Formats: sequence, structure tokens, C-alpha cells
Amino acid sequence: MALTTSTVLCLRKVDFSETSQILTLLSDQLGTVGAIAKGAKRAKSGVGGPLDLMCLYNVVLYDRSRRGTLSILAQAELLDFFPGARESYQNFTAVERIRELLLAIEVTPHDAPAVLLTGVKALRALCDGEPPGRVLAQFAWGLLSVLGVEPVVTECVVSGVEPSGKVEVPFSLREMGLLSPPHAQHRSDLVRISPATLAALQALATRHAGRGIQVDAYTGAFTLLAWLVAAQGGRRLRSVAPLDPARPL
Repeated sequence: MALTTSTVLCLRKVDFSETSQILTLLSDQLGTVGAIAKGAKRAKSGVGGPLDLMCLYNVVLYDRSRRGTLSILAQAELLDFFPGARESYQNFTAVERIRELLLAIEVTPHDAPAVLLTGVKALRALCDGEPPGRVLAQFAWGLLSVLGVEPVVTECVVSGVEPSGKVEVPFSLREMGLLSPPHAQHRSDLVRISPATLAALQALATRHAGRGIQVDAYTGAFTLLAWLVAAQGGRRLRSVAPLDPARPL
């Protein structure tokens, strides 16, 4: 077994016996990895104590991921538990949505450093008091970029025509981009994007500050982007409202 030192975010924990934990970790070295923390809940634990959700740790792992079995957590040191991200219900909900999206995809060692950094940046932004809706939208957009997916929200993916920004526009889930009216007929993969949500999406795409954009606009943007992230892993989300073609975002 290879001994690996890694920075990890704890995504899932399950009690195993009276003293141990089964963990799902996002590791900057290994990607998404399952591990067992034997004796972590004992008063005198060699691991350093039980791990908690969405906390950042420096760990030592006996890596058994190539064998298709659980790695063994040998040691864990808490680096950050992001207290400011848990001070309000809105922030707590945002943290849970970040966790759900990170669990919705399989993170490879190649993408792991960037995915972990994207998650940590979102948690620290919540700690700094940034609006949860905007933080979530920025996180989901960043996660798609790391995965090599960038939705086209500044022009029609077929014709290149730019939207006016004054009326609803159709977005194709299959094409991952906007469609102008002639190209949007007789399609079942469309959702409607309101002008306000489109402005938020374009601010994310162009990395502009997005001053004056409504909080609800970022909420709509996150809903779309979250489902695009989930589609990469073939998962369904529980904490994010489903996309409704009859109701614009």
C-alpha cells in the first residue's frame, strides 16, 4: 500500500462500529476516494479524532484505491472548518448544495487539485459574507470549467446571434448553449432563461463583477448550472429544484 499525504475535504461520513468511520473524501492527490478511519471515535485515537462534513484536513492515507477497496486513514489534522459558512440557514443550505454537487461527479486525480480549490474558494467566500446565491452560481460555473464544460450564454450556438437581453431565450441542455428562435423549434431539451438570469450567466461567463444583478437571478443561474454539473456524473440532485421547461429560470 502506498502512503499518501493529501489535503482533503470530507464529503460523506458513516459510522462503522462504535469507534470507526467510513468516509468519502475529496483528495487533491487521489480525487474522490473512500476510506475507513479505524478507531477515529476513541478517546485516544491515533487518527486524531472523528472527521466532520465539509471540513478541510491534512491527512495521511494508505492508498488502496487501485485495488477497488477502501483506503485506510492513518492520521488527520484539521485545517479549517469554515465557521462563517455555518452561521445562517442560507449559508448552511449553500454548503450542503456544494457538497451534493461534489458528490454528484467522479473526480479523477488529474482534476482533483482544481476541483478541491473550487470548493474551498466557495466555502471561504461564504465565510467572507458574500451572497450565497452568487457564491453557488460561481462555484457551479467554476466546477463546469474544471470538467471541461463551458455553456454558451453570450450567443446562439448555431448562428452566433447575440441575444437582446430583453426577452426570454431558450437554452438547449443537449447543445449546452442558447438557441435563437429559428433553431429552437420542435425540441424537447429546452429550458427558458429570463433576461435577469441571462445577465447573471453572462457575468459568470465573462468574469465581470455583475453589479446590479438581482440575487434571484443568480439563484436561477445556479439551478441551471447545477443540473449541468449533475449531468456530467449521471446523477439526480435532491436539494436543487428540477428544471421545468414550462417555467423560466
